[in-house]
Amino acid sequence: MDSSVTPTVIKKSLLSLQCDWDEALREKDGTAWVSCKEYGSARSKHGKLISSKSLNNEITLEASDGFKVENISLKSIVILHDDPNTKCEFFAPTKAFSRIHKKSVLGIDVTEELGRNLEGHIWDIYSCRFFPSGIVILSAGADMQIKIWAADTGDCPVTLKGHTAAITGTSIVEKGRNVVSVSKDGTARLWDCGKSSCLHIVSEGNGNINCCSVAPVDIDVGTSDHPPNEREVATEGKLLLLGCENGLLKGVGLQSHKQVFQHQSSSAVNCCCFISSTSVVFGTQDGKICLFDLRARLPVTIWEESTSPVLCIIHVKNGIFCGRADGSCIFTAFDKDQCVQLTGPGFDPVYCMAYNGNSIFTGSRDGIIRKYEVRF
Repeated sequence: MDSSVTPTVIKKSLLSLQCDWDEALREKDGTAWVSCKEYGSARSKHGKLISSKSLNNEITLEASDGFKVENISLKSIVILHDDPNTKCEFFAPTKAFSRIHKKSVLGIDVTEELGRNLEGHIWDIYSCRFFPSGIVILSAGADMQIKIWAADTGDCPVTLKGHTAAITGTSIVEKGRNVVSVSKDGTARLWDCGKSSCLHIVSEGNGNINCCSVAPVDIDVGTSDHPPNEREVATEGKLLLLGCENGLLKGVGLQSHKQVFQHQSSSAVNCCCFISSTSVVFGTQDGKICLFDLRARLPVTIWEESTSPVLCIIHVKNGIFCGRADGSCIFTAFDKDQCVQLTGPGFDPVYCMAYNGNSIFTGSRDGIIRKYEVRF
């Protein structure tokens, strides 16, 4: 490991747009605000978009204060500003599910459309995932319980107990014979779904763990000192990624239970995901997004575009979407300078996101699930 490697820091200017711009600009003389702020600057530039109708009833837009509209359609608009030089394409939701939840949406996953109300958790649910089959659901939350549901019937045949504090994240291993959970009790646990039991405490003494992810990697994850439990399935060669409240990003061999690396970040690690077998990305409480090389065991790129906490991250095509506490949801491309934003939540934090290969879904504090069709 070369500790002298200095990561590339990318500081970006950030355009912001009124969350209901698609409705506000639909009529003649409709207006929507737009702003631009350089990272680290206390000042923002503010302008307005004003709609007008031509003789053939087509809506045209005028922009003030140095802002320009390059293109607009029913659900997307491209805005730019010359000073600082920045450009972004904004997408409005194509559908909003507003009658499903009365409180904040803290976890989300997607599969074929089903209509089922799952009742059984006592308090807030922080994590929910579909098993690869698409017909079984894993959920966990503040009541320290993990539940496995049949999506078609709504039955809950399995409840896993053992954590002594809220469960903040889960991950499914391969086809789902085993699952992993992390908790504010500082432990990461490997569970046997068939026997409804905890196989191992994979890691402990971590303080509050905020997030986790599991994937096969192309690095050495250690060899177990003992033969693996016969109930373990497909844990070999996999790395368990842990993001902690104390700012630590940890990598632990899922089968070996050995710590592979530990990286101290600038603030709490709120979310993380694998990009490839050699790299991961994580978001922090102070707003940074970090691309981390598992071989060098160091961050190689750090994006600084906002100081708003990063609350969720998903990998989409050639980059990542991150949801923040200020309601913004922004795409960062790895291989080119491209900005895409999802509008809709206003200033309600975006707690969770999911991608099904075609559409992006977000969940936020306002209790609304939004669906987006984004072009890349």
